[in-house]
Amino acid sequence: MAPHPGIDTDSIKESARKNLLDLLEGVRGKKNLVIEQSLAGPVGIFVKFSRLQDYGVDRVFFLENDNLDASQKNVVFLASGEKASQCLTIAGQIKRLQQSSSVEHDFSIIWVPRRTLVSDRILEEAGVLGDVAVEVLPLHFVPLDQDVLSLAYDDHFGDLYLVGCLSSPVCSSLI
Repeated sequence: MAPHPGIDTDSIKESARKNLLDLLEGVRGKKNLVIEQSLAGPVGIFVKFSRLQDYGVDRVFFLENDNLDASQKNVVFLASGEKASQCLTIAGQIKRLQQSSSVEHDFSIIWVPRRTLVSDRILEEAGVLGDVAVEVLPLHFVPLDQDVLSLAYDDHFGDLYLVGCLSSPVCSSLI
């Protein structure tokens, strides 16, 4: 019997890289990237910092450190749209920069793996939804090796098997 060819993990990596770089390219000029700490590892698997620099990323900050500076006009947040705490943190950082900086910033948020009504509602209640461009990076699986895929989020497995929640497209695809 011939071996099963399996999944082409290189194409998954390339697709994730292309999608992220296309989103970054859509924000013209130099930009600061503020990334959720739990996303830094998975993103680092398919794109290196030097490549991000080619697409205008000047500096990278962790969202949880709350140390974003006003060195660039463009600020791009890369975070989970499914975590209310991250949405609140982003809203707080946007408001702080708007109030403390003399530079008018252009804010973008890239939600991973999807945009949610809760995230929109939090940003709306904070009064910043109209001040940001919102995009989505549909990163569900991260290739770790040629024959190993990892879920991008720890919560999906627990949501499916412990809670029985099928709201995530990834959870329903695992059944």
